[in-house]
Amino acid sequence: MTRHSAGHLTTAAGAIAVLLSACGGSEPGLARGKLIYDACAPCHGEDGAGREELAAPAIAGASDWYLKAQLLKFQGGARGYHHTDLEGLRMRPMSRALFADRGDIESVVEYIVSLPIPDPPPTIEGGDLEAGEAEYLALCANCHGRDGRGVETGVRELDAPSLLHLNDWYLESSIAKYRDGARGVGDAAGTTMRAPVADFTAERISNVTAYVMSLQRLPRKVAAPPPPPLDPVDVDPAILPEGVTLAMAQAGQEIFNGAKGICFTCHLREGTGGPLAPSLTDAEWLNIDGEYESIVKIVVAGVPQPTQYPGVMQPRAGRPLTDEQVRAVAAYVYTLSR
Repeated sequence: MTRHSAGHLTTAAGAIAVLLSACGGSEPGLARGKLIYDACAPCHGEDGAGREELAAPAIAGASDWYLKAQLLKFQGGARGYHHTDLEGLRMRPMSRALFADRGDIESVVEYIVSLPIPDPPPTIEGGDLEAGEAEYLALCANCHGRDGRGVETGVRELDAPSLLHLNDWYLESSIAKYRDGARGVGDAAGTTMRAPVADFTAERISNVTAYVMSLQRLPRKVAAPPPPPLDPVDVDPAILPEGVTLAMAQAGQEIFNGAKGICFTCHLREGTGGPLAPSLTDAEWLNIDGEYESIVKIVVAGVPQPTQYPGVMQPRAGRPLTDEQVRAVAAYVYTLSR
C-alpha cells in the first residue's frame, strides 16, 4: 500500500475546504470558476502554467472539452487509480469536491480557458529530434495531428487533445504512465493511447517529447478540419459470401472508421495499415485465412499477442459491439482486399 506524505494530504484537504466554503452561494460561471480555481492554484499555479516540483502540469492551454473529460475521469476513477500515479491520486479528492448540480466543473473550466496560454520552455536535455519526428508521424499524428494541435471530430471518444503548451516533463511522465498501465486502463480513449506506446523505451519517449517541444507554439488551438468523407463501398455483390449483403458492408464501414469500432486508430482509415497494425487491403493475412467467418472470429476474439505489429487488438475492438455489428465490420473488411 502506497502512503502519501502528510503534507500532500493536508494540502488537498485544506484546498477542498476552501473550495466548499468559498463557493457555496455563488452562481455558476466565470466568477464561480475563479473562486474554485483558488483551490487549484497551489499546484497548477495562479496562471495555470503548472509547477514542476509538484508534478502539476500546465492546464491553461487545454481545450474546454479535454479539461471537463479529465475531471470526470478523476471523479469516476478512470484516472488516478494506480498506486504509482501519485499525482493522479492527489488529484482525485480535489475533483470529487466539484459538484455537478452546482455547475462546478463547467465554471472552473471556463475560468481556466480564460487564462493566457503559457509557453513552457524545455527543461529536459537530450532527445533525437529526427528520430522523434519519425516516431511522432508514424504513431501519434493520426490522432493528435501532424502539428500537435490535436483533432476534434465532435465524437469525444475519437478526439485527441493538443500537445502544445505542455511541459516536457509532463509529456514524458504521461507517456510512461500509459505504457506502464498507470493511466488509460478501462478508458476507451486511454486504451487507444496505450497501444502506440506499449513498447516505448525511455529513449523513444525522450525523442518524441523533444520533437513535440520543437513544434511551433501556436495561439489558442483551432480545431483541425474533420477527415474527408469515406469513399462509398462499391463492390460486386456477387463476390460476397452467402448471407453477407452490401448493406452490411456499408454499415461495417461506418463502424470500422468511427467511434463505435475505432478500428481505424490502428489499421488507419479504410484499413490501409500503418506501424501499429497491418493493411487489410491486400491478400496477405497474418493470423487467419481471410475468409469471412475467420474475420468474424478474430474480431470477436481479438489478437492479444500480435507478432509483427505492436498494436494489441482487443476482443470486439474493446467496444460493446453486438454480434450484428461484428458481422457488419467483418463484411466491410472482407471487401477491402477484394
